[in-house]
Amino acid sequence: MVNFFPTPYPDELLYSTLARYCMRSGNIREIHNFEDLFGTRNCIAAMELPTQLDALIRNMPVNTKYTAEYFIYKHTLFPFLAAFIPQKRADKIIETMRNGEGAVSYIRIGLISNSITLNKYFRFCPECFKEDIETFGEPYWHRSHQITGVFVCPKHKIPLYKSTELIRAGNRQRFISASKENCKVEKEINYPDDLMKKMLWMAEDAEILLNNQFGFKEPEWFSNQFRVKLVEKGYARMNNYIHQKKLKQDFVDFYCHEYLQLVQSTVLNNIGGWLSDMVRNNNRTTYTVRYLLLARFLDIPVADLFNIKLGFNDEDENNIDTYQELWDQRLIELAQSGLSIREIADVLKSSTKTIRKSIDRLGIEPFWKFNGGGKYLHKKYTDTEEFKIKREEFRRKWLQLHVQYANISSNQIRRKNDGLYTWLKRYDSKWLEQNYRRIKTTVNTVDWAKRDAELLPLVKVVIAKMKEGKPERITWTTIGSKLGISGWLSKKKDKLPLVKAYIDSEVESLEEFQIRKIKWGIEELERQGKEITIWNLAETAGVKPRYMEHIIENIENLLLEKGYCVNIYKNLRNAR
Repeated sequence: MVNFFPTPYPDELLYSTLARYCMRSGNIREIHNFEDLFGTRNCIAAMELPTQLDALIRNMPVNTKYTAEYFIYKHTLFPFLAAFIPQKRADKIIETMRNGEGAVSYIRIGLISNSITLNKYFRFCPECFKEDIETFGEPYWHRSHQITGVFVCPKHKIPLYKSTELIRAGNRQRFISASKENCKVEKEINYPDDLMKKMLWMAEDAEILLNNQFGFKEPEWFSNQFRVKLVEKGYARMNNYIHQKKLKQDFVDFYCHEYLQLVQSTVLNNIGGWLSDMVRNNNRTTYTVRYLLLARFLDIPVADLFNIKLGFNDEDENNIDTYQELWDQRLIELAQSGLSIREIADVLKSSTKTIRKSIDRLGIEPFWKFNGGGKYLHKKYTDTEEFKIKREEFRRKWLQLHVQYANISSNQIRRKNDGLYTWLKRYDSKWLEQNYRRIKTTVNTVDWAKRDAELLPLVKVVIAKMKEGKPERITWTTIGSKLGISGWLSKKKDKLPLVKAYIDSEVESLEEFQIRKIKWGIEELERQGKEITIWNLAETAGVKPRYMEHIIENIENLLLEKGYCVNIYKNLRNAR
């Protein structure tokens, strides 16, 4: 049992309070502080989600006013990180923080699966640092400054700075206090006004989550909140159809690529991504920052997002009912017209999945027309009368083309009638083979020695360009593709001895290519003035952490050559 315990300061991390205890304990060995505080050495100094809090309370001075829940909600990042998870999972995380192991909490809260790189260093606000010394006689770590994705102090509205103290490195059984030695401003940070504005939004919204217990909601609650606003702003229809392309474009325009990269929430132009997942009905929980980004974009205040059930007014509800009735009736009519599911989906501006679900809901039993890749509900397409009629029509067209172009081969005819050929090839291949005209042509003799000599300088130019800028893997296929001769270059390489010798000397294995990408990634991060972390390097170089494991020694050598002293093996394991 400890004889005293420091009073936590406003917005102070429990980690920081424990560090202040360690400074005053008088213990020579740091591990003895853990024995005092937790009654065990089997514990680590976790910043975001500390554990063994029940043991800490038991070892407090007699008649202590503190509880595990008090520390969890007032002096850890739990209220922010767990804001959008269901009640049952939140309860399990709280139980783990009270009596379990730290890694379990991070997994349950989704920090591992979300691929978010947490802050590497403790952060501080220079103005808060000065005020803390003036008010309390010492500085401390503020929890609002340690949130990954927050870059400015919500109180003073100025940039946060990195301290020299690592959050997850070195001795994990040591609590480190903020001090003048580890909190120095070596170079002033200035963000553009537009970027600063968005950073302040995030800092203010994050502070609201930290300082309020809104209560835990199921994923459906937030899906409904976002859906109402999506419909209201024209990004979704009453039937749950979402204009993903327009939504993504406006979202990126609202925040800008640079800011979204900073908060690790870039939006993909292709199908999928975190934003698409969030606006669909699914139970996947993502990082809290992304909920705040979407809420701010849709003009939903943080308090309203939790406390006010957004919905349509009576007129809107009636409109929804009316719209649904009309939509259902239109679906029935289209199904009876013989259109395919894909064609119906195009008419109703819905997905084929939505159409199939609605067919089941309405009990529709239509005769489905073939849709070029869809499936019949009752019989095979090739057994239908429609198929037989179409087959005769396509056979007739194929034969007419051969009469019309009597002097050319079927190969030449198919180039301008690819759709016709593809259908016959798929459904009438035996007949097509019997009616395929092959015309023998005179083959020109190729002077391979001449072609080899002419091709070699072109190959050298292509390879030189591939080594410039962002790396491309040097292979026979990529070289041929860039020269426009990928169809025969690798097949005829034995007839091109000069070209073959040069390309073979330059061709890269997958491992060699990944090492070259890592080298380029390090140089690119240095050029941009960015911190070299595993995730930054993986993202910039385009090499996944699980593949980086196979070239660990090479990466470490490259970093050592650049003057970095980094042991990345453990970081790679953690990244996986």
